[in-house]
Amino acid sequence: MTGSEGATRRFNPARAFYVLLLASGVALYFLWAIVYDAWLDIGLYSIVVLMVSFGLVGYLLYGIAPEGGKR
Repeated sequence: MTGSEGATRRFNPARAFYVLLLASGVALYFLWAIVYDAWLDIGLYSIVVLMVSFGLVGYLLYGIAPEGGKR
């Protein structure tokens, strides 16, 4: 790499959304469990699993470069 070719990375709003979704899923689990003392709540699990899984998969998919393109 020459110069600042690898130093600058464009901001991707979709990737930022997926990171926010992942972080808010983890935060929701801990905050809800602390406030309501419900660590084994199946309803909470159903929401948190969706948020964390979509956040993680979206983040990983936006990290893959398109074929023939650069990141």
